[in-house]
Amino acid sequence: MKWFDQVLTTESSQRAELQALRERLLYHPFWRGIEAGTLVRERLGLFALQDWLIVRDAYRLDGLAIARAAPDLELQEMLIDKLAAKKGGPELLMRFGEAVGLPRAAFSQVVPLAGCQALLNFFYWILETGSPEEWLVAVGASEEVFTQLCLRVYPSLMSHYGLNASQVAFFSAHRAVGERVTPLEHWLSKQRLGPPEQQRLMRVLRLSYEYEIQFYNALLEAPLTSP
Repeated sequence: MKWFDQVLTTESSQRAELQALRERLLYHPFWRGIEAGTLVRERLGLFALQDWLIVRDAYRLDGLAIARAAPDLELQEMLIDKLAAKKGGPELLMRFGEAVGLPRAAFSQVVPLAGCQALLNFFYWILETGSPEEWLVAVGASEEVFTQLCLRVYPSLMSHYGLNASQVAFFSAHRAVGERVTPLEHWLSKQRLGPPEQQRLMRVLRLSYEYEIQFYNALLEAPLTSP
């Protein structure tokens, strides 16, 4: 399910624009390289380090969202369920990083790429300034696409890079996260959104996709150095 299906009820040029951005994410060269087995292992390590910063802060981001959702107990409980599904994610990502050649110590001294930091800053900004609907769209759209990507590429990580199921468990574990995102999409679909609210959500959704694209671009363009 696409998040803009919950925001726009009619076909429009904005829907086409968002669909195109989502397709750019789903078929970004970084992920296509994994599927083809052509992405060098060093870039997998770079992904592990940079995404670890986001995964680590996901606990804080979801915690802030839970607090800001008060007094809506239904929304808070759905967010709590989503956070619980992410438990252990940082450790699984470090396990993947070690499998592609990173020393565990590398995770204690990660310097964020500009694209990674920009994405994190966007999430914190929207949590600080946006409505519940806006931050649900911003974070939820990112999680929906990332879940699809993780579930799509983990077989390729095993077949092309010689990793085992335990080493790619960070990716396969996103099935549980995706299951917890779906109820939030349904919650959003029940909200009464007038044209002004729809326009604000469209802006947030577009920004979410664009910042994600910047992040993956950075993973492909950054110089590779020894950890």
